[in-house]
Amino acid sequence: MIEHFWRRWSTEYLQRFQTTSKWLQPNSNLRSGSLVLIADERLPPARWPLARVVDLHPGIDGLVRVASVRTATGTIFKRPVVKLCLLPVAE
Repeated sequence: MIEHFWRRWSTEYLQRFQTTSKWLQPNSNLRSGSLVLIADERLPPARWPLARVVDLHPGIDGLVRVASVRTATGTIFKRPVVKLCLLPVAE
């Protein structure tokens, strides 16, 4: 039952927040301090680590493609924005 829940949650709910588009327009949704899930193809969505965005790294054209995130263990990773799933959090 848990596996069924996570499968439906990842395919129906989680993918609504991961838009697959070209980097032609700036995406202002991801900000420093945002709460994200780090997508990992090797793991099921139930095991994706939760992290907070520490820093954004814009490219030469000014569009953010890479972000530094801190996990619950305190480890800081640099991950591409397409591998991060922004969680909706009430302000």
